[in-house]
Amino acid sequence: MMKKIAGLGLCLAALTMTACSTVQASHSDSAPAGVNAGSASEPAQDSSGTTQGTDATFGTAYTWDDGLAIEVSAPEPFTPGEYAIGSDGYSDFVVFTVRIVNGTSENWDPSLFYATLQSGNQEASQVYDSGQLGDSPSTSLLPGREVQFQIAFGVNDPADLVLEVAPDFTYKNVIFHS
Repeated sequence: MMKKIAGLGLCLAALTMTACSTVQASHSDSAPAGVNAGSASEPAQDSSGTTQGTDATFGTAYTWDDGLAIEVSAPEPFTPGEYAIGSDGYSDFVVFTVRIVNGTSENWDPSLFYATLQSGNQEASQVYDSGQLGDSPSTSLLPGREVQFQIAFGVNDPADLVLEVAPDFTYKNVIFHS
């Protein structure tokens, strides 16, 4: 029994060390293209002009030092469907397109991605609408591949938005804004 408790303690210590370390990052105008990118008319952007920081503007990309990149589009108006969840109490809604490129050498689990939004001086409500937005990605993203999905929120002020995202708990959070 003591060996199990000691082993559990070592596992918790290792998890804590992992959770406390964050991957450094930079941002650029566009995330690099993944090998599975659709046939877009836009060429891949060179990320050599990246800068250090923990914030980025909507429409630009943020790349961590290990190569994982997130690009968040500018917000667009959104109308939730009849069966949407999280839309009660709001009359204004926005949607963002999120594109994540796995430029690392390891598989990345997109199910750990999270986002929160502040609108005006209040927390916004994430809207879940699989009929219009589809489902969040859950298949592991292989090195060099990318995934794109949409997230929507009920907001108090569509002109004042601050979106905080993180790929998972080991990465430093990034704040996107206008």
